[in-house]
Amino acid sequence: MSTLNVVAIAETSSEKAEDLKSVCVGLIEPTRKESGCISYELYQDVTNPGKFTFIENWQSMEHLEAHLKTLHMAEAGAAFGKILTKELTIILLNKLA
Repeated sequence: MSTLNVVAIAETSSEKAEDLKSVCVGLIEPTRKESGCISYELYQDVTNPGKFTFIENWQSMEHLEAHLKTLHMAEAGAAFGKILTKELTIILLNKLA
């Protein structure tokens, strides 16, 4: 079975890095409990503390789409609108090898 891999990158200023970190960390527990979530990991850039990367693995596009409609994602999206200094980057990947 082929799964869907996602890389999502959120970035803000160093002054707002802790605020963004708090929002991102808050997504971990509820997302990992969602149907279709295989893995959901968060990383902080070593050289840019305001840059956070989610590496996600979902059973299908349908599961990802359901995730994007959850209350916790809506709340995070509203917070991102006030914190992010760059547009949220989302990359969808199919594993080839």
